Amino acid sequence: VAPLFVLYDYTFLPDGLTQQQALEQAYESGVVCTDEMLLHPDPHASRADWCRQRLAITAARLAARSPAHPTILVNHYPLVREPTRVLRYPLFAQWCGTVGTSDWHQRFDAAAVVYGHLHIPRTTVYDGVRFEEVSLGYPREWRPRQHAPEWPRRILPAPDNRPEG
Repeated sequence: VAPLFVLYDYTFLPDGLTQQQALEQAYESGVVCTDEMLLHPDPHASRADWCRQRLAITAARLAARSPAHPTILVNHYPLVREPTRVLRYPLFAQWCGTVGTSDWHQRFDAAAVVYGHLHIPRTTVYDGVRFEEVSLGYPREWRPRQHAPEWPRRILPAPDNRPEG
């Protein structure tokens, strides 16, 4: 099990927008992640710089492991952009990860990827690897869902009912 501690770097952008444009539109529309105010990057110059450092440290750590052992990659943010495509506010995706991890599930032989942050509990599959969004969400989000997730979520052995995605 590999805890990653990788942040976001504003690279999950809506199509056609620069980072500056996406941030401006988010502030204008009032769709801004609380992390912008509460997650201080000290001693780094910015959250993006902090993310880049974590990417380098974590990739080196994962590359040094024995390739004979598959991984279970665990991160607060999703490792790939695809799960953010269902967000009600596409501008929010910029606070949801980094393209720097987009191939890690393949590169580091992941048996599964576990993440949270989106508060959309579900199971998806990308490139043949199961991704489990396991966040509980906020109490206001605990109303019954059409398909309530099972708690606790089983990661290994893999459930028999793996979705395609």
